[in-house]
Amino acid sequence: MTYRDNPEIEKKYKSKRWKKLRKQKILLNPLCERCYKKGIIEAAYFVHHKEWINNENYKDDNVFFNIDNTESLCKTCHNKEHFSSKEEYYFDENGDLIKNE
Repeated sequence: MTYRDNPEIEKKYKSKRWKKLRKQKILLNPLCERCYKKGIIEAAYFVHHKEWINNENYKDDNVFFNIDNTESLCKTCHNKEHFSSKEEYYFDENGDLIKNE
């Protein structure tokens, strides 16, 4: 299940508050935090929730809007986190959700 399955979660991801937090996180950590730990320099593109957002916790602003619950990730690391080769969807180089065929 993705956040797109719940319009209330999608609305939070489109909110000004989330966009501001995402921008702040990328400014604080412009490099992928996982790659950096391995000595690899890769630009971050996604702000990922460490505690995944779901239908039970999305209303908790201490989870959703907590910068300490986020990490800056490159596209590759974000895809590894959310999608395996068996998954139906993945993110392309533009950050668009694509159906795996």
